[in-house]
Amino acid sequence: MDHRWLKNNTKAEVMSYRNALDALKEILLNDFTKKEAVRDYSPGWEYKQVAANEYNAVLTDIVKFITIEKE
Repeated sequence: MDHRWLKNNTKAEVMSYRNALDALKEILLNDFTKKEAVRDYSPGWEYKQVAANEYNAVLTDIVKFITIEKE
């Protein structure tokens, strides 16, 4: 569990969000797939690759943040 969840909430309050966060995690993993590396090296390909990398990083960070496991 990310420590930021406990900043303004008790552990019991955070655990009460678990069902909603698990559902959100399932949606993110099923509907938002990671982008593949750019294979078209036309002008501006660097920007497309940076965008794909950032998208993948954000998706990973969000899934990591909303994962609440029992401790």
